[in-house]
Amino acid sequence: MIEESSLAHLRALLESGASSSLALARECVRRIMLLDRDGPRLNSVPVLSPTVFDDAAALDAERAAGRVRGPLHGIPYTVKDSFAAEGMTLAAGSPAFARVVARQDAAVVARLRHAGALLIGRTNMPPMAIGGGQAGLYGRTRSPYNPEHLAAAWHSGSSIGSGVSVAAGLCAFGIGEETVSSGRSPASNNALVAYTPSWGVVPSTGNWPLHPYRDVVVPHTRSVADLRDVLAVIAGGDPRDVWARQSALDTAPAEAVAAALRAPVPSAPTAAREGREGLEGLVVGVPRLYIGEEHPGVDAPPLRPSVRRLWERTERTLRAAGARVVHVDFPLVEAYEGRGTRHPSLEDQGYLPAGWTAYELDALITFSWQRHLDAFARDPLSLTRVAPAAVRPDVPWSADIVESGLLHPGRDVFDFARILSQDAPDETEVLHRSAEALTGLDTARRHLFEDWMAREGLDVVAFPANSDVGSWDAETNPAAARAAWRDGTVFSTTNHVLRRAGIPSVTVPMGVMDDIGMPAGLTVCGPAYTDHRLLGIAQEIEHILPARAPAPLPAVPDPLPGVPDLRPAAPEPLPAVRTGRSGAHRPVRARVEGDAEIAPDGSVRVRVRTEAEGPDGIRVLLDAGGQTRELAPGSGEEEFRLAPARRTVHGETSTLVLLTVAAPDGTALTCALTELPYTRPRPI
Repeated sequence: MIEESSLAHLRALLESGASSSLALARECVRRIMLLDRDGPRLNSVPVLSPTVFDDAAALDAERAAGRVRGPLHGIPYTVKDSFAAEGMTLAAGSPAFARVVARQDAAVVARLRHAGALLIGRTNMPPMAIGGGQAGLYGRTRSPYNPEHLAAAWHSGSSIGSGVSVAAGLCAFGIGEETVSSGRSPASNNALVAYTPSWGVVPSTGNWPLHPYRDVVVPHTRSVADLRDVLAVIAGGDPRDVWARQSALDTAPAEAVAAALRAPVPSAPTAAREGREGLEGLVVGVPRLYIGEEHPGVDAPPLRPSVRRLWERTERTLRAAGARVVHVDFPLVEAYEGRGTRHPSLEDQGYLPAGWTAYELDALITFSWQRHLDAFARDPLSLTRVAPAAVRPDVPWSADIVESGLLHPGRDVFDFARILSQDAPDETEVLHRSAEALTGLDTARRHLFEDWMAREGLDVVAFPANSDVGSWDAETNPAAARAAWRDGTVFSTTNHVLRRAGIPSVTVPMGVMDDIGMPAGLTVCGPAYTDHRLLGIAQEIEHILPARAPAPLPAVPDPLPGVPDLRPAAPEPLPAVRTGRSGAHRPVRARVEGDAEIAPDGSVRVRVRTEAEGPDGIRVLLDAGGQTRELAPGSGEEEFRLAPARRTVHGETSTLVLLTVAAPDGTALTCALTELPYTRPRPI
């Protein structure tokens, strides 16, 4: 039910009583057990919320009492490991911060919690968001579409876990983040929708900063309609956010956009409100640079033929819908990246102050990281106590290191020994240094992008979200590594430009590559603070493109009856659950504990102790190690034997155990979850 359901459908199920937040949470956890920790072993949600079932039950109780917090009440989501969630670790994928626990929620997590959304767990990422498909604290994340290819760009897809968790149906939506293209690239590679906001529209407060004036919150959803539902909750300024604390740029445009995003979605589509019919008359600029078209004097990224075929089909579809597609140059990108000689660099044109990039990579990180820890870590931690080598370690067998004897490109620009040991600048200095840079970048965007769009008569700019997809073995195969580092593959299309200049974008699924079965997306962008209009146009484009392709994952069987569709009739009432000790009024309770011991042959002996009580006729199910057993109510012990390959091949170090108590009709009444670490017997 969860894997391809829209938020509107899930909301209808909850409102009708055909499902519950507890049932949705159970489905998400079982899918994580069977797809993320077992089966294809996607490894996208390594950290589960320890209170997920208590939270779900509380949300169901609120709904039963008539207290519904909003449209996301009871709907499950995941959050990137870089966002603070009270009581959970805040590692940002880094071994250096594995023990840091958040004392309060990040701004968007707090808003989602207040709106009743249900946090399932934290999603995988490379350390400190530096990278994409590489390993971090929790290992690597695999693609649900083709395990031989990457689920995000090799060096800019750190929200990889968020994207995979949504594509695999482990949640209803995900909260990711982007500094370069880390939100867009997982969306493209997982047939998802992603939105990158203009400066200040969605607060990044409580997200581990990398480059705070580039970092943006990026929701991952399966449709633009779902995206709008999420944005209606998380949009809006926060007084602690970097954009609220600076004074160089006016924040009023951001607040106007946020207010529009929080408002009810207009019944009339964007086209009707602009006097258009569908895409009729919309002018779409397509940079030649990104579609494999001859572009003299400019170095273009190589375009995979299957991506080219998808784009050509997309252009035909846009034209058939009435849009006017024009192929154009891209002055801002050419100037920023130094592609060719037609446009001087931003520094040479006086837009970007000399030394700003070096400051971003050095003192600004020290300031931002320490400020983040001071505000969100439960226990005080000074950066001077952190080992530099633990912050963003490379695996020693990495092809990048073996070939060059150096740290991989992109990682080597960070001098962590200096970042962690130096005194942080005060905020006055940071605001002074950033003011000149932000003013210059804002001016560059207006002159080189927005004025250019106006001269060309463009409504939006659109292009393939990526030129190619890297292969899974890029970590160890030198040829694959070189291919993964190529322009157009290492980052999403436009590389750093959109985030550096504050350009909003929406990425929607374009189709699936006919040679490797991987999705590719279309990114549409426009002037700053036209986010609301951009979402409307993206939704119109989404409607004329092929429907998103679900990930070809194994089915997850469930012995409890599912909910195939919204039932029009009123649901059967739940069994009575009242305080008492007999018959139909016996209290509902589930408890599970146990141990997992490694045997001499390498297998794991899992012993589980369960307690399950409830009304007469309840069903009790135990899930562990890819197996499901139906138990008798009461107390008991069960034993599972797990094959050695789970440890020796897959590197597994623990197993999840789920106990479900259900009514006779299959309605989940309560659940208990534990994670058992693998241990060895004490020597005799």
